[in-house]
Amino acid sequence: MSLSLRPRSLALCVVALPLLMAVSACDTAAEPVAEGTKPAATEAAGPRAIDTPDCAPDGARAVVAGTDDDPTIVVTLGEGAEGIVFAPQSGADHCQWADELARYAGEGYRVASFAWSEDGAAAVEAAVDVLRGEGAEDVVLVGSSKGAGFVAGVADDLEPAPAGVIALSPGVEIEGVDATSANSAYTGPLLVIASETDGSIRASESRQVARADDPSTYVELPGGAHGVAIFTTDAGPQVIDQMDAFIAAAFAS
Repeated sequence: MSLSLRPRSLALCVVALPLLMAVSACDTAAEPVAEGTKPAATEAAGPRAIDTPDCAPDGARAVVAGTDDDPTIVVTLGEGAEGIVFAPQSGADHCQWADELARYAGEGYRVASFAWSEDGAAAVEAAVDVLRGEGAEDVVLVGSSKGAGFVAGVADDLEPAPAGVIALSPGVEIEGVDATSANSAYTGPLLVIASETDGSIRASESRQVARADDPSTYVELPGGAHGVAIFTTDAGPQVIDQMDAFIAAAFAS
């Protein structure tokens, strides 16, 4: 996939000086930054439409959101006021959630997934902003592994708060973001799903992302499947049913 960058328009400024009739072109070079001074951060631009990735479901839309320095590719699908953002695992992108995007859009939800930028929290927030900009009024966050840690960790930073959060195999911390419920101000619906003998993330870590005073927020499965691999196990259909019921209830509340 190739992204075309919008060319900058350069204006030629001509200054006429009386008597000398001197002509000078405006300098387009950036101002030098004084030693010890940080350059100003790049402002976030509005979403810019791009070609839809080949892995995206039919009818999907794609945009680049965030800053020019650290852009986030967001793929969306569906219509309606109830939105779901799917955050992928480390090293994965929106392609990982393509089947779920198609299924949930087919059930009437407006859905989105994305490719990670360097700032993971900003990537999740960019996807939420894009979905809200398209018309989603309420948003449920769903994440797997890295994505699970981030959706749990940023839930209390979003305004308005998400309608619900589902975290598959989350750790207690991801790239400096604390995902534990004890340190989160988010009080909305939460569902954490983990495998008993997961070799990537210990179940004891995922349990800390759930709420200690609410056992309904934690489901532990037999076996060692991690993240989206849970869907391929014998427990996969049960997990999908739980997710469906959770999402429907989150939007109804």
